[in-house]
Amino acid sequence: MAVKNPRNEQAIKKLGQNVRKQRTLKGLSMVKLSELCNVDYRTISNIELGAANTTVSMVAIIAKALAIHPSVLFED
Repeated sequence: MAVKNPRNEQAIKKLGQNVRKQRTLKGLSMVKLSELCNVDYRTISNIELGAANTTVSMVAIIAKALAIHPSVLFED
């Protein structure tokens, strides 16, 4: 039987680490990135902390705000 809402904790954590890395490389605060993404800063915080299993749409929005390809956010 399939697991309902499966989570890949390692991928979620890596995504969060990469969002934080790219955000800081761009010199953006969490608040500024959240404004560029039109979301509450807590959304960005939860993603960076690995607490949120975010959507593909949100990954695309973050990547666009950071002016990077979405795949960068999944790199090891």
